[in-house]
Amino acid sequence: MADGVLSRKSKSTSIARAATTLSAVLMAFLCSSVAAGLHAQTHEISVDNETFRKTADGRRLADLGLGSRVDLVRAAGAWAEISFSGWVPTSSLGTTTRDGHDRIVTRSGGQPLHDAPSGAVSGRLLTGLLLDHIGDRDSWTEVARRGWVRMSSLRPLSAEGSFSRPVTAPDVERPPALVSSGRRLMVGEGEIGVRGAPDGDTVAVVMSGTPITVVERGNAWTRVRVEGWVPSDQLVTTDLDSAFVEISAATLRSSPDDYRGVRLRWNIQFVALERAEPERTDFYEGEPFILARAPDPADGFVYLTVPPELLDAVESLRPLEMIDILASVRTGRSSLMGVPVLDLLALF
Repeated sequence: MADGVLSRKSKSTSIARAATTLSAVLMAFLCSSVAAGLHAQTHEISVDNETFRKTADGRRLADLGLGSRVDLVRAAGAWAEISFSGWVPTSSLGTTTRDGHDRIVTRSGGQPLHDAPSGAVSGRLLTGLLLDHIGDRDSWTEVARRGWVRMSSLRPLSAEGSFSRPVTAPDVERPPALVSSGRRLMVGEGEIGVRGAPDGDTVAVVMSGTPITVVERGNAWTRVRVEGWVPSDQLVTTDLDSAFVEISAATLRSSPDDYRGVRLRWNIQFVALERAEPERTDFYEGEPFILARAPDPADGFVYLTVPPELLDAVESLRPLEMIDILASVRTGRSSLMGVPVLDLLALF
């Protein structure tokens, strides 16, 4: 009799445990489904040539064209973490194991991103961009990457799930769509993004019919001025220099992980322009970088990676020339030489 009671109790316990386990699995599934619904929202890029960055306000990795489809992972203030995918010729890629990725753009001058093999161009990937391999088709490879764009550059897709505008090639420069309106110009059909510089971020979107004053004309870009009103309580006063951290190269070396992505404005001494060898794992192979003396010569040397758009300016520098730079910290101490590695953002 006792054995029968124990057997029934054992069965009851097993059933209870199974029910608990099943409940936990179902709850985890429901939570993951809800999370996916919240974070994997499909959007499109609402401005042309939107800068895609490694981190919020971090290093530029690519440009995404108007109408490019992306998945919104999460929003963080003025920034949005997104993921995108697309197709590139297999010949433009190399293999890598850096930072958990398995592909790298090796084509000099960058590589257009296509929405399908031989399809429309939806973006442009910079040389050295790390990517994730999805699949292959003939001579094409599908890749993906997660990163950051400005939240204001996104809009949800229409209910039909199609692009509200055709995808355009971001590497084709063209003047904004301005039409004559007496002594001033006016935005034509649609809307245009206003950038801080021709190769900079979109700082505003100007709607159709908005009057614009022309300040300066160039071959492919027009500098304009737009007048308007914004709520006073949404404005803050700031000193430009306060946006940059005053920190030494020695401090970066002592805490290499604490300052990743921090922006610095330094006066340094240019020594040489070099190309990264394969053993420099903090760089992609062949990446151009500046060898320079730190602001305090006692702190030794620093490295500054050079983006393609600044390469011509850097090549014109003279050895031992003093230069003012804006840069963000890639790492405070490189794996090979223990030297701070910065990403060059601007020369002054």
